[in-house]
Amino acid sequence: MYEVARSRAVAALQEILDRYRGKKIAIGTHGNIMTIMMNHYDKQYDFAFWKKTTMPDIYKLSFDEDTLVNVKHLWE
Repeated sequence: MYEVARSRAVAALQEILDRYRGKKIAIGTHGNIMTIMMNHYDKQYDFAFWKKTTMPDIYKLSFDEDTLVNVKHLWE
């Protein structure tokens, strides 16, 4: 089940990154899917990270091409 969710979520995110390359976009999703997508690009975003999210939460992810280069927690 995890692999199916990861595959679909990452494919959707990749399509958005390709379509809007160089632009600023906003995506709304559930925390578990957000963490799965973030984990695809950086393994530090794992179950322990997910457990620390506050739900609701807002993160700003910055990409250079298809590489996650920065993550900033915006929700205080």
